[in-house]
Amino acid sequence: MIKARLIITIASAVLLVAWLFKVDYSDLSYKNNSTAYLGILIMILLVIFGIRQLTKNKK
Repeated sequence: MIKARLIITIASAVLLVAWLFKVDYSDLSYKNNSTAYLGILIMILLVIFGIRQLTKNKK
């Protein structure tokens, strides 16, 4: 189970970087980048949750 959580956390971190490339940096409005912003938010939450669970299980 720990290995699966580690894989999901790493995949979320990779997808976070991919979402950062999707942002239109010339126009940072929510209207143009709403999908990218939501993707970034979800990936950040998944990475934080994964790290918390991995450190909790190691104790």
